[in-house]
Amino acid sequence: MPKPDDIEARFKTAGHFTEALKQGQFTLFCQPIVPVASPAIDYKYLEIFVRFLEEEDKLIPPGTFFPILQAHHLTPLLDRWVVREVLRWATAKQGSQPDWHIPRFNINLADDTVCDKDFPAHVRDQLTATKIPPNRLWFEMTAAQMAEFPEAVKHTITNLKALGCPIAVSDFSGAETVAKGYKDAGVQLVKLTGSVVRNIHKSQDALSKLEKLNACCQKLAMLTIAESVEHAETLSVLRKIGVSFAQGFGIALPMSLSQIS
Repeated sequence: MPKPDDIEARFKTAGHFTEALKQGQFTLFCQPIVPVASPAIDYKYLEIFVRFLEEEDKLIPPGTFFPILQAHHLTPLLDRWVVREVLRWATAKQGSQPDWHIPRFNINLADDTVCDKDFPAHVRDQLTATKIPPNRLWFEMTAAQMAEFPEAVKHTITNLKALGCPIAVSDFSGAETVAKGYKDAGVQLVKLTGSVVRNIHKSQDALSKLEKLNACCQKLAMLTIAESVEHAETLSVLRKIGVSFAQGFGIALPMSLSQIS
């Protein structure tokens, strides 16, 4: 079995990592995000994940490659590849099925990508080349990134929204003032933290907190997504609360993007 040090040696430069991407060592997975109140919609919402094939084949421990990319500041290359590959896949799918409804793709941004001033220009170029509607790409930042990189976040959100791409923030568990900051920054979707969602069946405090988190976001006209839904019956609780969307293993497991019809 390769050791993490061996993987790091292979990915320590942009050239080596770019070659790994060209060789197909990475693949795209996705997990559906479903509307809570009205499941009958004419398009899919999909959160995009990257899988390193050696991890999938259990040749190395899970989660090995991403910290290595972070350490060597290679995550912007990965995120650009994700944008390019998602749009390439959607273009090919649309070409073979003209009546196919293009999904909404939720793409997570790494810290270095949030701080990469040239990333929005890359997205613009890829959208122009593929002619995919920009509102099919959501870009997701974390609550921690919003707090840690305020100036970079402002630049990235402003430029991505100017293209027509919605912005989501994940792992929200804060106060209404924090939510208002998201709204002012241009965020349209807020993911309610899984640490609260997972406990709403066994804790009245968790249920009350989720109700408050959801209410403060929706009062500001931001859509909400419940993360980490582990039980299908949680949907009925989320429906009563008024949460907009949900995702998690209780709804659907991650699958290869190539499996999406």
